[in-house]
Amino acid sequence: MATTIKNVVDKTVQPLLFDANNNDRISSQQKQQPPQSTPSSRDGIQPAIERLHRLHGTSILLDASTLLRLPASTYATSCTIFHRTYHRLSLRKHCVWSVAMGCILLASKVEEEPRSIHSIILTFAHIYRRRRLRVGDDISKFHYGAADAEADNCALLNDLEKENVVRSVKPMSMLGPVYAEWKDALFDIENVILQTLGFTLYWIPDSHPHKFILYFVRVLEIDNKEVAQKAWDYCNDSCRIDLCVRYEPELMACVAILMACSCNDVELPLVPTPWWEVFIGGNRSQDLSIVCNAILALDDDDDLDNRRANYAFVPSLLEKSSFNDPESYLWSKAD
Repeated sequence: MATTIKNVVDKTVQPLLFDANNNDRISSQQKQQPPQSTPSSRDGIQPAIERLHRLHGTSILLDASTLLRLPASTYATSCTIFHRTYHRLSLRKHCVWSVAMGCILLASKVEEEPRSIHSIILTFAHIYRRRRLRVGDDISKFHYGAADAEADNCALLNDLEKENVVRSVKPMSMLGPVYAEWKDALFDIENVILQTLGFTLYWIPDSHPHKFILYFVRVLEIDNKEVAQKAWDYCNDSCRIDLCVRYEPELMACVAILMACSCNDVELPLVPTPWWEVFIGGNRSQDLSIVCNAILALDDDDDLDNRRANYAFVPSLLEKSSFNDPESYLWSKAD
């Protein structure tokens, strides 16, 4: 008998994912917190593995948004849809590649920045080839295990040569079986995401911290334009992990401004009360610290999980392999 998915408008606050064993920037108080429960964790997936796949999915979203020339708000919307989807679905059921495709498609519709199905599929196929070659990564220095067997064969190629390999692939035919695989995966996951999130996504664009940055900067009378730009960048970084579904956007905007001011040596008033209390109220210092540490942890280029998520192809955790896993039809036909 076919299973049904309960329709629900998901605006709930969810737990933050972090790797307490490997992340030195996580506070001792956070490490003492009990394990968080997500659908993936209930399927036996460790928090560090779930975090890796979440990072992998959002890095794919970033690459796709850049190639499709989507604005930052559309990228943020796609990441919010992505994280909310995985707070209701397990990585054992749906791979991050298909979910990322569905998130880009839905985000472009919600933000009224539509992109054609054809352009989305070609973009993700291009990213797929780049990830398998690990373009931009130092293959001789970083190793991620058996999944990088193909990349090991390309270890003698420099990035320019890898780019030439990617460019040499002929455009995918819309009538071919490879295109059909990508298209089927995209349409199937779009329906799953919509059912999972209750067919209600209109509210997501109004929940991004980006919308509060310029207002807060004006209220604080910060004349340094670099502070606003840096704060905007930190908001983009925060989309990589599930901060967007745990904390309200006003707090995220305050964190971004706090970190941007620190980087640019801009001092803000802390007496008689800290400046952020005007926007988010009192007793939020701990939340600010947790979010700051979580964002800073993403900048560690020596962290293997961060690099693997950004440059490599991470095989899915599906019980039956995904449509583009090493055992799939696409793996041998994508080139």
